[in-house]
Amino acid sequence: MKIHTPSHKRKPMSLRWWAWCFVYCILLAGCSTDNEQDEADFVAADATYTHLAEYMYATTILMHTPGNENQGSYGLHKQFDVEGMKEEHLAFIHALQKNGIEVHEVIDLLRNAPMSRLQTIAQSISSEDISQMDKELLIRHILDTPPMKGLYFTRDQSITTPRGHVMGKMRLVHRKHEPALIALCYEQLGEKIAYTIEGNNAYLEGGDYLPFGTLSFIGEGLRTNRAAIEELLQADAIGHDTIVVVKDVLHNTSQMHLDTYFNIIDSHLVTLPSARMNAQAGEANYVAIDIYARAPGRLKYKQITTNGSLVKFLQGRGIQIIPLSDEDELHFGSNYLCIAPRHIMATDNVSDDFRTKMERNQVKVEYIKLDELTEGNGCAHCMTQVLVRQ
Repeated sequence: MKIHTPSHKRKPMSLRWWAWCFVYCILLAGCSTDNEQDEADFVAADATYTHLAEYMYATTILMHTPGNENQGSYGLHKQFDVEGMKEEHLAFIHALQKNGIEVHEVIDLLRNAPMSRLQTIAQSISSEDISQMDKELLIRHILDTPPMKGLYFTRDQSITTPRGHVMGKMRLVHRKHEPALIALCYEQLGEKIAYTIEGNNAYLEGGDYLPFGTLSFIGEGLRTNRAAIEELLQADAIGHDTIVVVKDVLHNTSQMHLDTYFNIIDSHLVTLPSARMNAQAGEANYVAIDIYARAPGRLKYKQITTNGSLVKFLQGRGIQIIPLSDEDELHFGSNYLCIAPRHIMATDNVSDDFRTKMERNQVKVEYIKLDELTEGNGCAHCMTQVLVRQ
C-alpha cells in the first residue's frame, strides 16, 4: 500500500520541540513509576464529587421542633419558654416552606423508624427497662434521658460534604447521644452516611463546617479539634481538594463554632465581626488559617499554608467581607442561614446598621423572630441541617 507523502521537504525539528519531548517523557515516566503510597492516592478519583457551597439553593432541610426535653434551663441561660420556642420554630419552618424548601422533622422520622433501632439507642443511653414501652413512650424516653435540650440545633451532630453526611462527635457529654439519633433519621431518608468520626479524642460538630464551592472551611476551636480534622483528611470524608482550617484562639462560648462568627452569603460575599476582621496577628480576635491541598484525583493532602490570615485569604480571592458590629454579633447576626445566592434568613434582633449593609449589597433578608430559640445559644444556621443544595 502506497502512503502519500507531501511533495515539500520536511523541516528538521527545532531544539525547542525536542526539549518539550524530553519534558513530556520525564512527566510520563514520573506518572508510571509512582511508589505504592502514591498509587494509593488515586483512590480519591471519584466521579461523585460535586460542587457544594453554602450559597447554593437549599432544597431539603432537617430540623427538630423543641419539646418536653427543653423544659428547664440550658446551661447558664434562663428558663426556656418551651411553648414560645415551638411557636417560633414552626414559624421558621413555615417561612422555609414558603420558599419551596422541603423540611423533615426529626420526631416524624423517629416515629417511622424500626422499633428495634430505637430500642438499641435507648439501651445505649440508660439501663432502664424499656420492654413494656410503646414507640411513642420509647421516643420520649430517648429524648428525656438525659434531656436532649440541644437536639433542635440539628446543624451540630453532622456535616454535609460533597461525599455525603459525616457523623460527628459532640464535645459536651450531655449531647453525646444526639449523632446516633440523627444517623437514624438519615437512614429513614435514604441519605448516605459517608463516614463517622471514630477517634477517642476526636471531636467534630457541624457548626464548624462551611462548604464553599471547590473548597471547604472547617473550624478548629472550642468544639471541633485538630484530631477530628486530621481524621477527616485521612479518610477523605470531605471530597474537596482544598481544606481551609480556620483556627479560633478566642475560645468565647458566644462564638463556639465557625458559623457563629463567619458565614457565607454568595460566592464573593461573606461576613465577619469587625473585631476579627481588624485584628492583628497575635491578638485573640485574629483568625489564622492552615490550608491543606492535593492534586485532583489524589488522596493525600499536603499542608501548604501555616498560620495564614483568613482575611487576606478571602481578599486575595476577590471576596468582599461585610464587617458586623459587636452588637449584631452578640445577637447572633452572623448565624444566618443562606438559602440561595444573596438570600438569607436571619434573626430580626439585629441593628439598623446590619439591615443597611445587607441592603447596600443587594442581599435579600427574611427577618425571623427567634428570641426564645436563641436562648439555647444558637440561631437560624444552627437550627438547620441542609441535606440538599442545588
